[in-house]
Amino acid sequence: MQRDSCLKQLDGGQFDVLIIGGGINGAVAAAALSARGAKVALVERHDIASATSANSSSLVWGGIKYLEQGEVQLVRELCRSRNQLLKSFPNRIREIRFLASVAKGFRKPAWMIWAGAWLYWFLGRGQTRIPALLGAGSLRQRATTVDSRELQGAVEYSDAWLVDGDARFTFDLVKTALKRGAVIASYTRATHFEQHDFGWQVQLQDQLSGEIRQLRSRLVINAAGPWVDQLNQLARRSTQQQHRFSSGLHLIVPRIGDGKQVLAFFASDGRLFFVMPLGCRSCIGTTDTVVSDPASSASDDERQFLLDNANRCLQLPQPLTRDDIIAERFGVRPLAVTAGSAEASSADWQNLSRRHVIEADPELPWLSVFGGKLTDCLNVGEELCELVEQQGIALSRSTFGWYGEPVIERRDDFIAACRTQGLNHYWCEHLQEPLPERWWRRYGDDALLILARVIEHPEELAPILDGDDLRVAEVWYAAEHEYVTTLEDFLRRRTLLEQTLGKAAILQDAGLTELASILFGSQANAQLEAYRQGQKLTTAAGAAGQESSGSLL
Repeated sequence: MQRDSCLKQLDGGQFDVLIIGGGINGAVAAAALSARGAKVALVERHDIASATSANSSSLVWGGIKYLEQGEVQLVRELCRSRNQLLKSFPNRIREIRFLASVAKGFRKPAWMIWAGAWLYWFLGRGQTRIPALLGAGSLRQRATTVDSRELQGAVEYSDAWLVDGDARFTFDLVKTALKRGAVIASYTRATHFEQHDFGWQVQLQDQLSGEIRQLRSRLVINAAGPWVDQLNQLARRSTQQQHRFSSGLHLIVPRIGDGKQVLAFFASDGRLFFVMPLGCRSCIGTTDTVVSDPASSASDDERQFLLDNANRCLQLPQPLTRDDIIAERFGVRPLAVTAGSAEASSADWQNLSRRHVIEADPELPWLSVFGGKLTDCLNVGEELCELVEQQGIALSRSTFGWYGEPVIERRDDFIAACRTQGLNHYWCEHLQEPLPERWWRRYGDDALLILARVIEHPEELAPILDGDDLRVAEVWYAAEHEYVTTLEDFLRRRTLLEQTLGKAAILQDAGLTELASILFGSQANAQLEAYRQGQKLTTAAGAAGQESSGSLL
């Protein structure tokens, strides 16, 4: 119902800004601009955060590894962004300790890496716990799952992580924009652009029905992530920047250790890789492989690389095999390079900067966002607001920020209300926290809607799937407020269910039928079958339109 309403508003609508792409860059653009009074539309060809922004390491970090490349200024900026996110989202983003093991004979001694960790802490203005240097004996006591026999020691330092994952964080920004008047349409593709005196007339195609719509916008922001270059070609826009692509794979396996820290190692190729908490599981990653196509998929070599390095560095009862893989996260990173420059063709692509670049078209009202990291998202939002104003679109100077969680007093009031209802006795096992705290972290003020529902329907406090803490009342909330269009949207991106339970286990769970019925009513069976077959619910017209255009946007 939410999507249908937005599609009606898009058809024939006139907007200040049309954002194309529902990843983290598009999400912050929508949140920032709608908060400052712009009339905003956002279209995404799949679900919100369905590509790169759903497949990162779910870390908010300053990029300590970039120090070795000499990118001190980038690290300083990323640390500042990390600190701002920690301050603004104290429940959704938490400081977490990293334990980086250093093998004997490694290219740098442990004390030098420890010194680098202190520089990292200093660049972060001391906003996290101080680094520590551990000998092999101390490491054995601190992390029994680490194979310390060939280690000289370890360095411990702090960064931050997204407790509920990157896709959830991205969607929450989009939901904020929706509440401030932005019009958001998932499964909607921009297919044609015409330039007029007022700006742009844009043709859109509904990927579910094949229906064609038109809208007008004074400005277009191309935030299509790895597909930015393709969209610019479709609109016949030339840019100085372009992308190179690096693929990253993560494997989700049964929990390793206590899940309260990130285990960091240097892989066989010398790069950092991690064993990170992901709900009740562990996430191993990542690879860094040059690819030419943003629609690339994971290879068996990448899977084996992660398994081999994990088995080399960990001391487990049994080596990890492919049978232990519960789920995968695979995404393509867009790396910004200057067209025609040495870095655009350099073989040393692993050392390319992870910076973002926003390029304004010198002739027309068109902005393109290249590269970037989730950690840097607030800067992207602020910079886009400045550039939009430079394009002649007036923005208000709002007295409230466009990002962040509700004030702590509202959280305290909610927790007190839950305590009055006896809900503080309900416990979430996999994150070891009371149920009301998880509700507040995930839903903010909207947690009050769930509380009101369970007061009226106490039976909806029951978990809906085996092995997870998700309650029936939360599914009812999602049906009404979470912009869920397909079953995969909910199971993989609004929640981490598919990644922590595994798709095979979910399909065998009797609660899946009830979950689908709550979300989709009479369409539940069609949604279940599409999810079971791994298909998208596109019509023949929608699928044909996508195929004939030769474009993924």
